[in-house]
Amino acid sequence: MSDSKEKAHEQAKKAAEQAEKNRRRQELQIKAEKVRGKISKANNLVSSFRSKKSEFDQAISQIEQKKSSALSSQIVSQVRVPKVFEGVIAEKQASQLPKGIKAMDENIKKVRKVVEGIDDQIRELNTYQDTQQDILTNIMAQIASI
Repeated sequence: MSDSKEKAHEQAKKAAEQAEKNRRRQELQIKAEKVRGKISKANNLVSSFRSKKSEFDQAISQIEQKKSSALSSQIVSQVRVPKVFEGVIAEKQASQLPKGIKAMDENIKKVRKVVEGIDDQIRELNTYQDTQQDILTNIMAQIASI
């Protein structure tokens, strides 16, 4: 009888150990899923930021093209007939051109600052993803060691 009690006790002990391992494994798998979710969200944010950055880069390019077009316009520099409507308008345009060019330059600077901020956010998110990936690797190693 004593031998069967020992076997039963040993089996109960092994079952309890296995149950604890299963509980710990499940707990770690839940943690791993949460970390994967964080990595996925960060990845989605990076993609979104890259898309917006591309839009801003296109906007900068368009502004620079318009600026270049305005600076190379022959109409503004050539059509200046005194006391004729077109000449008066051309004169007014010529006097307003530097203000417009300055505004374009300021807008380009502002957009470039936004792009720099987006680049900073992308770098931070990549660092965050790396950290979360390290955590996930650690969790997976813990699961494997159970």
